[in-house]
Amino acid sequence: MHQVVSYEQTQDFVREIRLLRKGFVTNFYWDDNKHPYWLVEGSLEYESYDDCILMVHRQEQFANIFYIATSLTAVAEALRSLPIASPQVADVVCRGDGSQERETFAQAGFEVYKHLYRMTHIGRMAAVDWMEDPRVRYGGKSDALLVSEALQKDFDPLAEQLPSLQEIEDYAERRQLLVIKDQKRLCGFLIFELSGVTWYLRYWYTSPDFRNQGVGAGLLRTALLSGAESKRQILWVIADNDNAIKRYEHYGFSRENMNDFVLIRKPRV
Repeated sequence: MHQVVSYEQTQDFVREIRLLRKGFVTNFYWDDNKHPYWLVEGSLEYESYDDCILMVHRQEQFANIFYIATSLTAVAEALRSLPIASPQVADVVCRGDGSQERETFAQAGFEVYKHLYRMTHIGRMAAVDWMEDPRVRYGGKSDALLVSEALQKDFDPLAEQLPSLQEIEDYAERRQLLVIKDQKRLCGFLIFELSGVTWYLRYWYTSPDFRNQGVGAGLLRTALLSGAESKRQILWVIADNDNAIKRYEHYGFSRENMNDFVLIRKPRV
């Protein structure tokens, strides 16, 4: 495989496929806050196939698969030619039940690992009587390691696209990381983004030792107050995480017909 060396190169891939005028599908969307680190690390590689370009982000225990292609059929054909050195994970985001997408990937040996769906709230969410929780403060770079350790311990790296330590430090620098601490212990944290009038919940966590103490509610309300003028609030939730879904519904979020199927295939033993 060949190393991806620049953002411009990824855009060349897009143009190359579009110029074929046979259709266009992709699951790769450049993120200025994430992908430049992959280029510096040299962890993003690519291979060209007929009507498809595959990109592979290699991590310690698995690899993420991204595609830019004319069709999902072209993706499946390319995947059948891609060597499997470690577990490979691909996210397919679609409307509806994704039956066609899942069947296409199954032809290349993938199976559904997790199903997530998007939840949305439209309009102002922060209630007029909400106040910032005095325990909540903006996290600094010194908190990033604690947050990273909690993510690695209690989140699923295959399904939840965990940020690197550098990305968490960047969230802190942009004042998008909120924490509650008990002296040096991390009680909980929340990472969010605000883009125009859209507020995104990225990661929301309460330590098991501090459950039922209002930590999660304090973090969420404070984060929403920081985006009080937002007109749309968005998050993704694992479809069988009933406890989280109930909490989001309590705050007025409702399910959209937008699904993310996390697909995986493993090397044959």
